[in-house]
Amino acid sequence: GSGELEAGFAAVLLGQGLMAQQRLKWSHRQGLFPAILNLASNAHISTNATCGEKGPEMFCKLVEHVPGRPLRNAQCRVCDHHSANPKEQHPISSAIDGTNNWWQSPSIQNGRQYHWVTITLDLRQVFQVAYVIIKAANAPRPGNWILERSIDGTEFRPWQYYAISDTECLTRYNITPRIGPPTYKRDDEVICTSYYSRLVPLEHGEIHTSLINGRPSADDPSQKLLEFTSARYIRLRLQRIRTLNADLMTLSHNDPKELDPIVTRRYYYSIKDISVGGMCICYGHARSCPLDEITKKLQCQCEHNTCGESCNKCCPGYHQKPWRPGTISAGNKCEKCNCHNKAEDCYYSQSIADQKRSMDVHGQYIGGGVCLNCTQHTTGINCEMCADGYFRPNKVSPYEDHPCYPCNCDPFGSLSSDCIKDEHHSDSQRGKEAGSCQCKEGYTGEKCDRCAFGYRGYPNCQRCNCSLIGSINEDPCTEPCLCKENVEGENCDLCKPGFYNLQERNPQGCTECFCFGVSDVCDSLTWPISQISDMTGWLITDLYNTRSVKPQRSQFDGPRQISINNTEAMKVLKHTYYWSAPETYLGNKLTAFGGDLKYTVSYDIPMESVDSDIVSSVDVIIQGNGQILSTRAAGLSLQPYEEYSNAVRLVAENFIDFNTKKAIDREKLMTVLVNLTHLLIRANYNIAKKAVYRLDSVTLDTANENVIDLSSAPDVEFCECPQSYTGISCESCLPGYYRVDGILFGGICQPCKCNGHATECDIHGVCFACQHNTTGPFCDQCLPGFYGNPSQGTSEDCHPCACPLSSAANNFSPTCQLSEGGGIVCDNCRPGYTGSQCERCANGYYGNPIMPGQSCAPCECNGNVNPQEDGHCDTFTGQCLKCLGNTAGHHCEKCADGYYGDAVIEKNCHACACHVNGSLSTTCHHETGFCQCKSNVIGERCDKCLNGYYGLLTGLGCIPCNCSQFGSVSEDCNHEGQCHCVPGVAGEKCDRCAHGFHTFQDGGCTPCDCAHTQNNCNADSGQCICPPHTQGPKCELCEEYHWGLSAKFGCKACNCSTTGSTNLQCDVLMGQCQCKAEYGGQDCSRCALGYRDYPDCVACDCDLSGTKAEMCDDTEGLCGCEEETGICTCKENVFGLQCSECKPGTFALSANNALGCTQCFCFGMSTFCSELEDHVRIPITLTPDQSILHVVAQSNLTGTVEGVFSQFPDVLLDAAIVRKYLNTETFYWKLPEQFQGDQLMAYGGKLRYTVAFYALDGFGVSNFEPQILMKGGHTSKLVIYVDIPSPENGVRTDKEVEMKEDSWKYFNSVSDEPVLRSDFISVLSNIEYILIKAAYGQGLQQSR
Repeated sequence: GSGELEAGFAAVLLGQGLMAQQRLKWSHRQGLFPAILNLASNAHISTNATCGEKGPEMFCKLVEHVPGRPLRNAQCRVCDHHSANPKEQHPISSAIDGTNNWWQSPSIQNGRQYHWVTITLDLRQVFQVAYVIIKAANAPRPGNWILERSIDGTEFRPWQYYAISDTECLTRYNITPRIGPPTYKRDDEVICTSYYSRLVPLEHGEIHTSLINGRPSADDPSQKLLEFTSARYIRLRLQRIRTLNADLMTLSHNDPKELDPIVTRRYYYSIKDISVGGMCICYGHARSCPLDEITKKLQCQCEHNTCGESCNKCCPGYHQKPWRPGTISAGNKCEKCNCHNKAEDCYYSQSIADQKRSMDVHGQYIGGGVCLNCTQHTTGINCEMCADGYFRPNKVSPYEDHPCYPCNCDPFGSLSSDCIKDEHHSDSQRGKEAGSCQCKEGYTGEKCDRCAFGYRGYPNCQRCNCSLIGSINEDPCTEPCLCKENVEGENCDLCKPGFYNLQERNPQGCTECFCFGVSDVCDSLTWPISQISDMTGWLITDLYNTRSVKPQRSQFDGPRQISINNTEAMKVLKHTYYWSAPETYLGNKLTAFGGDLKYTVSYDIPMESVDSDIVSSVDVIIQGNGQILSTRAAGLSLQPYEEYSNAVRLVAENFIDFNTKKAIDREKLMTVLVNLTHLLIRANYNIAKKAVYRLDSVTLDTANENVIDLSSAPDVEFCECPQSYTGISCESCLPGYYRVDGILFGGICQPCKCNGHATECDIHGVCFACQHNTTGPFCDQCLPGFYGNPSQGTSEDCHPCACPLSSAANNFSPTCQLSEGGGIVCDNCRPGYTGSQCERCANGYYGNPIMPGQSCAPCECNGNVNPQEDGHCDTFTGQCLKCLGNTAGHHCEKCADGYYGDAVIEKNCHACACHVNGSLSTTCHHETGFCQCKSNVIGERCDKCLNGYYGLLTGLGCIPCNCSQFGSVSEDCNHEGQCHCVPGVAGEKCDRCAHGFHTFQDGGCTPCDCAHTQNNCNADSGQCICPPHTQGPKCELCEEYHWGLSAKFGCKACNCSTTGSTNLQCDVLMGQCQCKAEYGGQDCSRCALGYRDYPDCVACDCDLSGTKAEMCDDTEGLCGCEEETGICTCKENVFGLQCSECKPGTFALSANNALGCTQCFCFGMSTFCSELEDHVRIPITLTPDQSILHVVAQSNLTGTVEGVFSQFPDVLLDAAIVRKYLNTETFYWKLPEQFQGDQLMAYGGKLRYTVAFYALDGFGVSNFEPQILMKGGHTSKLVIYVDIPSPENGVRTDKEVEMKEDSWKYFNSVSDEPVLRSDFISVLSNIEYILIKAAYGQGLQQSR
């Protein structure tokens, strides 16, 4: 920690004698690290500015000018770099000479550029720097400056930034300041701090910069930290002198040369000591690095078997593991390679290490050392093997001196001069020990120096040719060579004619050819062996397959296992039952002869069974060609829970006749295998009723020519068959032949007699698949649709029927017959055709079938004929002759004359509706219905007049409008004859004056001059008169019960309802009558909102809280209802005639709730709830003894009470003190325990508080944090928040938050949705904390 580091710094400063003893923590563990030295004392130091370099200059101490400090011996002094008095000199070397002398820069009296001064230290070689301590002399510590490092002296990189204030960190260096004493989050983090740039102390201040302690890997330095702390050059870039605040404005706005010298002389840099703590870079492999007198550099004294200038590589012979730097946790010594004392050097191989092929000195395969230049005839990664031509005898250690001996292999009998090198390469089962040579074929012995068994004539060993498979000799070199019974040849290696498959296990040597008795020439089948292993389609059956049950797949069955419950099986089957194989195991299975049938059986019975007893029966039964065979061996007696795997080889000696129990010969087995119909495996092994039997992994070996495999089936014969026979055992006939009566052994293959129209027939000669349009048992009849003589044996024997033509396009009957006269009679004409040869079209069809490519098609009359009526269309042209439904046309496709409409789709031919007075005839357009009009008449129905005409009089058409030429604007009129008049003119023909005008004449009428009578006058004379229902000297008033004074029309009647109004007089301007409370409308003739059923207008009485808002008026507190029934329109969660009750599962009817009532929560335990009655809300407040609250941060919920004070009734905090303890800018008030726990009773209430803050700036990053945080819940706790507007700086603000889910959101969630009610209730049921924000703005000073 920083405390330890500072203690170390103190030791350095107290005395250089202790410097060599000061180590970092990591020098006390497994890694070796040299002592920490003060590297500055041996460094070259330089600067670009020193006081007095340009001549004597005056300077004053700042501490003597601070207000409030007593002035003792106040005086200014001289700095002169060239002075004979050493005390007046302040060179840069004084900063590292260990004395109390100091370096000093020119004061800013000499110019503002002396704010910027650079100091550079050259440590003369690269070191690991742990810390830098700078001690000021007679001036404050520097304000803004940068500590930098470099390896080459050219490229410098920052170690740390220092600034007068946190704001300067951001504005000058663009780095977020680190508040308080420096701390580090990363090994190579470069921070900015104002901690060491404070004004106080004014002199002798110190700056401690740690580069290792306090960083994440300080205890075990990472490569990143090692690189970060490596440096040869250290540079201090001083950029701003620390000044008094009182002088700050003066210095900022004036040239120093224009200021009082007493001000500017006191501002300069002074450093009396620079200490650089560090050590040599030896990568954790040296405990000291003394000075090399020749190179004048510190040189590492390497340990841990390391070499190199910085101990940066392993020494020769020590490469078992790769070089790594030493650390606290591991010394990482270089480990010696295990070369069994046969090599001096080695190298490391990562691939060898990954493959674990290199043995270390402990005998473990850890590491990747590979030995170089093995001696004493050894080789290998560890020199553990002998070189080619040498071997190490058993029990001779590879560590022994000269462990390898020459092989001495016989040159005649061995393949090479190399032998088995050691016991690890030996094969004791084959007699191959260390030193054994690789022998050529025919040689044996350790050195291959004699003939092997079956060979003779060393050193030229030759094979003896007498076959041990086909002879009875025990040694192939013994003479004479005596053959087995069915074997012949000089070397007894050939089967006699009629035999095949020479086998050592066969006492006769070869097996007799079977070939179903029709051939004696055969050989072993060369097809590869494959297995049938299908476990789908198996059934449970009795012996004769009369009944069956499908097996189940139990959860306890394996992947290739099926099972049957005995209880289910016994419902259908009795006594012994069997697993019956599916089709893949059946059929011609001659290729399975000599192969194995393998399977596994097991069964379970309940542990409590009392009816258990093992039963035995034959295990396997095969059936085919009327024969039933069973296995010869006694039936298996199987215990419960056991698994038994059985293998039955398909040879005659393993089977007996199931019925007679007598042995069988090969003929009977082959007769079954040639057509295997059933393969049965016994299923039940116990009488227990609740047994469960299982069958697993059935396989049957068969030879298959379509499989690629090296195996073969030598027991299966491949016969050379006579003509007309085929199959591997001549078991079948060639295509075109049949096995007479199905006799297999010695059976005859006869040609099929199918008149040349088929190639195959059954065992009785009945033909299969007759061709050439023939049929019958011997293909001796023509197929239906054909005629001719099939016995002629040609492909053209049967000809297609010609109905009426033979081409397919004009053949309209599937069958035909020869007539007595040799002609054709078509007996099955298709619909639409008729005649003896289907040569005519039937009723309702048309066409010409006897013309190639033509046919009969249905007459298309659009459904407008009676299809049952003969002759409804022409049979050649297809023209429809008897159209119905007022239709006409070739296809009855249009309406008849006098009708119009859609004859095809809608079938709606209507009579024409031509206007009787306006049309010339009753016939209209067939589709549109347009009529032919008389003169001056227009329109679809001739029912409108031309412009200037009107009226359709009987027989005359339209008559002229006859509008007045003087009074109309045009000659046209409307349908009633009303003409369009000029202003001031009225009348149908525009032939009289309008209201307000008089004296009709050419050019119109004259306006009335009657202002006092609202411009009303006599139309002829112009005399002034009042408009209707007006009174007063100027006709300016309406008569009683009238309103709406109009100059033209006078006044309108009020018509107030006598039932609904309180007064028959209405408002004279608007006409609104004065309505009773229950009535509404302008004339009070309907019910008001909240009432219904006029004229009674009874109250709706709908509840304002439960009725939908669009039906209500909040200001009047009334809601409307259905006019006739009086039913109110309820909100979603409300019901009842007056919408005054909550639906089941909801509660708390409220006008503010859009749904009316709130869904019950009840933690999911109930759906019924009600409002809590007989309770009132009382506030939970702070108690008198809770005068202060804890202030916490989001990352520190324990918080602090330091800096928190009571100022009744307020609790206030001092932000500067709180920041020290919480180390953050955003903090919260934490409410005490009475606000925690179960607060369900607060639901729907208010959280109220008053807050005020005082900051340098009212806006800052804290404003973006939530105002209130609340955490709670049970199994999974949630944090929710409220974000309301921040208070203003310095303004006391009351806050109020509703304790309902709509006001709260999920904290740290991407969603902006409100909290679910279930989550909000869960939080209220167990509140862990409520936090109210105390920090706002930037530069917070106080909050309350």
